[in-house]
Amino acid sequence: MNRISVKAVAISSIFSFALMIVLIVVLGMIFASQFEGPDGGPGDQAAVAAAYEASWFSLWALLAVVAAGALSAAIAGRDAILHGALSTSLNVVWGVFCFIFLTPVTLFGLFVLALNPLLGAFGGWLWLKCSK
Repeated sequence: MNRISVKAVAISSIFSFALMIVLIVVLGMIFASQFEGPDGGPGDQAAVAAAYEASWFSLWALLAVVAAGALSAAIAGRDAILHGALSTSLNVVWGVFCFIFLTPVTLFGLFVLALNPLLGAFGGWLWLKCSK
């Protein structure tokens, strides 16, 4: 347990979670602006939300996870890949909470949830390679 920097994991988890929320909202607004209703106004919100969730457009928000992995590795200064993977703890806990209480489990959702620690570790690895 001495190998893990709680400070690095906590800061990067909050950073990852907040940045991912911001990116999802901003990308969602950009995506929704591409749809028009029959009267030239905004399209049907349910249809736009379903199309956004089904598209790969929303996966751009996962760049926040890579950035958080690099941030965690930089703060910790050691075990970059481990800290990168742990930087997604808040996202994973929130995802499991959502699957249990808020949303139905989908294959896409499980894919994104499983991808979080891998992308965080990738961010740690990138920091390790670029910091030399």
